[in-house]
Amino acid sequence: MNAIILAGGFGTRLYPLTKCKPKALLEMGNKTILDHLVEKLELCPIVRKIVLVTNGRFAVDFMEWARKRKTTYRKPISIVENKVYEPEKRLGAVRDLYLGIHSDRDDADGFLVLLGDNYFDFPLNYFANLYCVGHRQSAFVGLYDVKDRDIASQYGVVELDENSQIVDFEEKPAIPKSTLISIGVYYLPNKFQARLTQYLELEKLNPDKIGDFIAWLSKKEPLYGIEFDGTWFDIGDRISYEKAKEGF
Repeated sequence: MNAIILAGGFGTRLYPLTKCKPKALLEMGNKTILDHLVEKLELCPIVRKIVLVTNGRFAVDFMEWARKRKTTYRKPISIVENKVYEPEKRLGAVRDLYLGIHSDRDDADGFLVLLGDNYFDFPLNYFANLYCVGHRQSAFVGLYDVKDRDIASQYGVVELDENSQIVDFEEKPAIPKSTLISIGVYYLPNKFQARLTQYLELEKLNPDKIGDFIAWLSKKEPLYGIEFDGTWFDIGDRISYEKAKEGF
């Protein structure tokens, strides 16, 4: 499978830290957030290459990062630019996902999709090998139990049945049905490319948030939730970034 890291946002809620630097290249410990993600992908034998989707403003920053890491990481890393230079003109994460999947003519069995502003210490190899390999009809979503409904209301909230199939997915609900939230880790089999096209081109639904696409997809196809344990940080604004650095 191919890994796609979505890093096309401008990080406006982190200004001025991200005025001239992409959020994924902020430091967490002695490494960038992106390095933590790529190191996990390096340990996944079934991931053959990494595609990072970014905007026009920060493409050069990521290219420079990739150049410096050329001898550090074994897996090939390609940088795909969406040619957007201003936050007001952003394509949205769903269109960036479409761009990442169609960036070459590679026939991958599936796609491991990561948001570039998350930190977690759960072994990604476990998620990929145990759940994703061999599944060409079902998608999987990484979940985390925040154990607080007020906190859950700030994220995409998931409800599972007894077989861990997602029966409800709601973005930032006022009254969450559970404390399980989506943390920006997804596996999509190759056949779901048609659903992505349907969502964007035929039904012309909101391309901004990947959670909206996953919520829509859960009504069309079998999606299963896999709970991650350990540490997880969402780098959304300056307060959450400072808390994440402190916690790390």
